[in-house]
Amino acid sequence: MAMWRIRINLADDPRSRARLDEVLASQRVQAIRLTAREDGSAALAGDVVLELPQDDALGDMLTALHTISSQVYVSRADTRPDADPALVLEPDALVTSS
Repeated sequence: MAMWRIRINLADDPRSRARLDEVLASQRVQAIRLTAREDGSAALAGDVVLELPQDDALGDMLTALHTISSQVYVSRADTRPDADPALVLEPDALVTSS
């Protein structure tokens, strides 16, 4: 299975968090971290590391995440046997909704 790291910015409110939980509920999430943004806004920055059974499932995941945020960053985790896939990642690629 492919490992992906997804970074998303979302509003710091119960509805946005509930929607993120809903999107991730059926996924194989390896790690998730939400932190307050440093710019003082009422927003959270989140990193999610997850496994997807097929690469084509990534499109569906990004579509669902774009219902929460207009900008989603995605990178594929390194799958070298000696690497921790949650830590060694390719550079982020910006994906935005239209």
